[in-house]
Amino acid sequence: MTGPGTAPDTPAPDGPGPSRRDVVEGLAVAVVAGVGGFAWFAASGPPSEEEREELEDRLDDEQDELEDRREDDADQDEDRDEDRDDEDRGQGRGRG
Repeated sequence: MTGPGTAPDTPAPDGPGPSRRDVVEGLAVAVVAGVGGFAWFAASGPPSEEEREELEDRLDDEQDELEDRREDDADQDEDRDEDRDDEDRGQGRGRG
């Protein structure tokens, strides 16, 4: 008597399930897609913490420089206005 478990040389019946080759090919496709996705993300993804800090430092420096220029321009304008007021006062004294 032979049962289903006693005949190890009998090939598996053809059925709707995937073959071993299909499984290996599918796994290979998934691995290649995963590696490609990781490479794309690493190349075009968000910057690292160090890069973000460098960018923030550069932006802070640029903003500080811009504020300094504006303050210098305002001081120069104020000085010019004071000089004009002094000239106008001097001209008014001579008349009279």
